[in-house]
Amino acid sequence: MTDRRLMVVTYFFPPVGGIGVQRTLRHVTYLPDAGWTPVVIAPRGASYRVMDPGSVTDLPSGLEVHRSFFYEPARFRRQVREAVRAARRRVSPGAGQSSATVVVESRGGRPSPRLNDAWAGAVRFLFFPDDQVAWVPFAVRSALRAHRRNPVSALYSSSPPVTSHLVAGLVKRRIGVPWIADFRDPWVGNSFAQPLGGGHRRLQARLERWIVRTADRVVFATPGLLDRYRVRYPLEAERFVVIPNGYDAAELADIKPIQRLDANALRLVYTGSVYGEREMTVFLAGLGAALDRRPDMRERLRVEFIGWMTDANRRAAEEAMPSLAPVLELSGQVPRAEALARLRAADAALLLLADGADRDLFVGGKLFEYLGLDRQVLAVVPPGDARSLLAELDWGIVADPEPGAIAAALERLMETPAPARKADPAGRYERRNLAARLGALLDDLAPS
Repeated sequence: MTDRRLMVVTYFFPPVGGIGVQRTLRHVTYLPDAGWTPVVIAPRGASYRVMDPGSVTDLPSGLEVHRSFFYEPARFRRQVREAVRAARRRVSPGAGQSSATVVVESRGGRPSPRLNDAWAGAVRFLFFPDDQVAWVPFAVRSALRAHRRNPVSALYSSSPPVTSHLVAGLVKRRIGVPWIADFRDPWVGNSFAQPLGGGHRRLQARLERWIVRTADRVVFATPGLLDRYRVRYPLEAERFVVIPNGYDAAELADIKPIQRLDANALRLVYTGSVYGEREMTVFLAGLGAALDRRPDMRERLRVEFIGWMTDANRRAAEEAMPSLAPVLELSGQVPRAEALARLRAADAALLLLADGADRDLFVGGKLFEYLGLDRQVLAVVPPGDARSLLAELDWGIVADPEPGAIAAALERLMETPAPARKADPAGRYERRNLAARLGALLDDLAPS
């Protein structure tokens, strides 16, 4: 088979961190095995809230990456915050301190919730379709230049952010090759990012319709997401495909567990971001109820959260810490390799998603790494795709996202031995196999 070149447009690419990076990163790692050579178009100087500089070592040797400059709102905000902090260090606290400083940051050193809300609203109003829209002209220019030097046979873009699809669609107009648009999450109707109003919603719907109708194939990460778009776009549904997220067996095989000092306690670990506004409140209420019913669990259970949280979730966790000590631990953001090492050393892994509109469509990428490491899973999730996946594999303990069910599930976890088998023995969710499925889809669109 003759190698063909695939142009991959993505914002989430090392050194940007977080689980959203892994889907595209592993596709470009294993697509050469399917006869496709990836050419990546990615940003230079991204300012995403999770950065992992060490992750660039995960890039395949010889991978062609074209990085184009752009300036996003998060960078401006960070620079303003750093300037204010520097000014605060130069001003003695007390009567001489500027009142403007108090608005910018709370006493704990983090941005105030009021300023966070005002900033988020302003950015969503001014930047459409998302914070990364200023990347469009630079990314398009970089993509066209790369194509002129060595032509590509197909395009692939992944969202969020939807700006990646906007770039790929504009490039397709210029060079005329097949395009696959990959939706890791829903866009219109995404309960984590509701539009500001009717006008904003109509713009979203119009752009999403253009993406779905312009792309030659539309790939979704979950069956529920495909079903939702099939209802929305019945005339395009024959071009819709599911390629789920997964785990990289080769990567996980190299992960060594960290040494634990609590070998006599069951360690339950959550890795990754906590996005919603009530996840921690609901879970910690259930944890508190379990400890009230079973005081012995204070010595037998440790629950560790590793990663970024929304301000609301972090406040809920910090307020609960005194009453839940020593069970609850907050470790913050750590490099991916360290997070995986802590996960391998754990006895079980936590999946957490509160009730809400369209939450049934979300299957956190972290779940697949839990499965790839064969960790027992406590899934606190509403009915939907995550539960269906666990039922398919006959794996995990599932609980509704309400305190009583969580308390009962924690007690069950404490008393139930972990399965003595592989979570995914057939490798249905192994990244190499999933990349092969993407390669086959590309073969259909752009045969050699």
